[in-house]
Amino acid sequence: MNPSIFNFNEHGIRIVLDASGEPLFCFPDVCKALDIKNAHASRFSLNEKGIHFMYTPTNGGTQKLTFISEENLYRIVFRSTKPEALNFQNWVFAEVLPSIRKTGNYSARQTAYEELNRLCLQEKVSKDKGSFHSHGMHKRKREKHVNAVRIETCKTNLQLTFEGVTQ
Repeated sequence: MNPSIFNFNEHGIRIVLDASGEPLFCFPDVCKALDIKNAHASRFSLNEKGIHFMYTPTNGGTQKLTFISEENLYRIVFRSTKPEALNFQNWVFAEVLPSIRKTGNYSARQTAYEELNRLCLQEKVSKDKGSFHSHGMHKRKREKHVNAVRIETCKTNLQLTFEGVTQ
């Protein structure tokens, strides 16, 4: 079974679909993306029904890897206090859940449009400010890189929402 790759925090997370089409996430990849050391499924009180062992092709040959359900993915992310997990938690708590409560659904495409517009405006304002001292230039360079990555991610997410749509 060849997994798809989902990028989170600049880490690839392998994903496969189970027999019912539900995503399963590669447990070691999730732990690496969240900077969790000594990762063992028993450490997180995961739902046993959501733990799957699969033989997966890797650079070192076919290996038996642990994959976890979406439910178990959330258990790990929401129990973590790592900054990597907090970004995901903030998104769910500040955007996804309030949107569902207010409207009954969550539109990733609309959110991606709003985020893209916000980032482009932020980049324009930051560019217009500029700075001539070295600390400001270094900060601006980092800010520009982070914004570029976020803008590209939004564009990719928007493109994915249009896959399969005919004009």
